[in-house]
Amino acid sequence: MEQAIMKRSEVLQKLEERLARGEISEKTYLEIKARYETEPEERSVTEEPAPFGPGLESSIQQAVARAQQEASRAAQEAMRVAGDAMRSIDFAGFGAKVSGESIRITGSGMVSGNPVKTIEFRAAGSAHVRGNLECESARVSGACDFDGDVRCVEFRSAGSSRIAGSLFAQDVDVSGSAEIAKSIEAVDVSASGSFDVAGDVKCQDFHSSGSVRIDGALKAVDVNIELGGASRVKSIEAQDISVRATGGFLRSRGDLTADSIKGQDIDLEGTTAGYVEGQDVRIGPHCRVDLVVAQELVVHESSEVKERRVQTG
Repeated sequence: MEQAIMKRSEVLQKLEERLARGEISEKTYLEIKARYETEPEERSVTEEPAPFGPGLESSIQQAVARAQQEASRAAQEAMRVAGDAMRSIDFAGFGAKVSGESIRITGSGMVSGNPVKTIEFRAAGSAHVRGNLECESARVSGACDFDGDVRCVEFRSAGSSRIAGSLFAQDVDVSGSAEIAKSIEAVDVSASGSFDVAGDVKCQDFHSSGSVRIDGALKAVDVNIELGGASRVKSIEAQDISVRATGGFLRSRGDLTADSIKGQDIDLEGTTAGYVEGQDVRIGPHCRVDLVVAQELVVHESSEVKERRVQTG
């Protein structure tokens, strides 16, 4: 827009100079000037319509990228300030050992900081972290309570872990019991036993076996759920979704309840859902679905689908 205004002013200035030199008549000058002044201005670039919001794949990629950035930043920052961070950490208990590159709690111990920064965090027994934790590797065997967020490259827990904030990591591998009070953003998530998340879970690959409860949305590329108890996920969005129930023809030992399930290839067992949408959908044994929208649909004889629609577009 600025460039168009400059050109117009230059033209008008030259016209005035030619008029002063007598090269054009006053009538010609006024006609040309009037034409330039009445021409519509070009629309500014800022008036272009806003693009559509990101889709599922873009949303997952952004979450994965954030998780990788958070993990990398936490690891680099932990290594950079490891020495200074150690001096700012308080610890208590007979099992807490703090060195220049690691924090190890064996038996019973507590560490606190704002945040707690280290390269390696290990807890075996009963551990408590007061404040956010930033590290490269976090490993828990036994029981550990985290009062804030956890940012790391690798998070592994065998036993009982409770995180009062959110978990940002590249690889998450938990077995036993895990409770996250907010959300998870990661690349790969693997959970077995009892897995409870109060917020959303965004990752590339999600695999669970046992009992799962996600109060928010589960968004991933691949979702593989092996049911081993009562499970509840508010909504699932992925490209490939597989839910498997254990048990025989008459009764399954695990079940999943979801408000909505959306994907491309969907294979469900032991699932109760209000809405299921996908290209190729298989409703396996022991399912109850209110509405299925699909291009290709197969329903097991032991399952119930109240309404079926053909997916268009």
